[in-house]
Amino acid sequence: MKINIDGAADNPEFEDIMECIVNIANVPRGSIPMARGLGLSWGELSKVPDDLENDYAVDAVEQYGTYEPRATISEVAFEHNQATGETEATLVFEEGETDE
Repeated sequence: MKINIDGAADNPEFEDIMECIVNIANVPRGSIPMARGLGLSWGELSKVPDDLENDYAVDAVEQYGTYEPRATISEVAFEHNQATGETEATLVFEEGETDE
């Protein structure tokens, strides 16, 4: 999965935000004791492209809104490789809420 953060490079917390975003993307939901709701559902990854796009985008927006409010998703784009059956998602983030 490609992850882009737009406008956050000047934020002093950029590296921490990016690390949290990557961690959420790499954790299968339900795999961490005491935090079973954290992570993206990997069940969507085996769906047909139209269903995969919608379900994955909705799941990503909900997860990042819950677990990393310092960055909000502004765009989700997909590329499908018909020859290999692989799908690549690109998530574009903008700065979200801050504690200030």
